[in-house]
Amino acid sequence: MSDRRAARLRLLIAVLLLSNLGLLLYMLLTPEPRSQTAARIEALQINPGRIKVLGAASRGPAMGSVSATAEKGGTSRACLEWGPIAAGDVAKVDAALGRIGLLKPPVQQPITDAGGAKRYVYFLREPDSKIVAEVAELQRSFPGTEIRAAACP
Repeated sequence: MSDRRAARLRLLIAVLLLSNLGLLLYMLLTPEPRSQTAARIEALQINPGRIKVLGAASRGPAMGSVSATAEKGGTSRACLEWGPIAAGDVAKVDAALGRIGLLKPPVQQPITDAGGAKRYVYFLREPDSKIVAEVAELQRSFPGTEIRAAACP
């Protein structure tokens, strides 16, 4: 019986040695996943050499330069869009915008809702931060309206 035990023990040691050898080979031959992840992250990062500037800025130090859309005959200006404003509130909005003291008068455009009600949208050309803050304060007194940046019509 001791010969059987010795044979089983040798067999167990051989199986353990083979499994350890197999695990070692697996660890050596399979690629490390962290290196692949790092390579993918590097590929996804922004490459400054591939970025191309399409047109000049219309604001900032080079404000006098001509932008790409201005060269085509159109003017590209930033506007603040405020709306939709109900037709009954137009007089109140006009009076409130008059008190702000805009450099350029706002552009008013009519829009129609799905229900057929007449509403208006105001475009304020080239607003500075003070005007944006004042319009945001006015916007709170007209529920259902919102302000956002948009291209001037």
